[in-house]
Amino acid sequence: MGAFLGSAAKLSQQRLRGRRYVRLSRDLYAVRGDELDLRARTEAARLVFPDGVPCLRTAALLQNLPVDDDGRIHLARGAKAARSERADVKIHRLPVEEDELLDLDGLGVADGPRTFVDLAASLSFEALVAVGDVVLRRYDEEALQVAVARRRKRPGLPLARRALPLLDAGSESPAETRARLRLHAAGFLGLQHGVVIRDDAGEWLAEPDLADEAARVAVQYDGWVHMVGDDKPRRRRKEVQRDEVTRQADWDVVVATALDDARPDLLVAKVTAAYLRAARLWGPQVLPPHLR
Repeated sequence: MGAFLGSAAKLSQQRLRGRRYVRLSRDLYAVRGDELDLRARTEAARLVFPDGVPCLRTAALLQNLPVDDDGRIHLARGAKAARSERADVKIHRLPVEEDELLDLDGLGVADGPRTFVDLAASLSFEALVAVGDVVLRRYDEEALQVAVARRRKRPGLPLARRALPLLDAGSESPAETRARLRLHAAGFLGLQHGVVIRDDAGEWLAEPDLADEAARVAVQYDGWVHMVGDDKPRRRRKEVQRDEVTRQADWDVVVATALDDARPDLLVAKVTAAYLRAARLWGPQVLPPHLR
């Protein structure tokens, strides 16, 4: 059934206070036991604010962009909108134009490029780039550039402009994005997404998370998802086989973990060692400038 307005329901206050219903907020109710996911919570908030457009973290989560849920529903209602007195709803005085709307099965939300720009005011640089990587994969660079250009005075806009040229649609997770940004900042610009390793016959062997074809150095990120779950042994065997095949093709494989994610200096040290080994095999020309 979802949430409903008590004032619009043909139910007495006595029935609304009964065991069958649970009060979510002022005049907002749901059938007890009904699971209210993000979409249901958003639609409930729009019963109170029907002109509200899901934006920021709410729009991002509804589009499966990599952000955390802060427990509130974020709605854009325009520059003159009144503030919400509800703890679970945050009203933003931001107009969302018709061409910035994405239809999600009948629910209009701020689209990916617009959400990327809006989130620049509240996300860290690395988190914003991780969102932008996904948005770039779904839209294109021009759509993001237009979204940034049309928001002239939004908070966080300098961060969005700084992030824009660093986006890469080849990243498949926030951890990969962080690794790329940190390694590039450390001078390893040759490490890129989308490099395919092939055998002598041209057959596909592997596609590392990051790879430098000249130095034959690959970086594979094994996060927590690789360490939990019923299929962990099978997944781990597949990863070991993947890395062994890559090494047999004369590539040096650096395996990054959650520890390297928390301590970027460890990842930089491991990648530095891999490049120095590569230089002994292929010559100093494969080294990035800062190691020569």
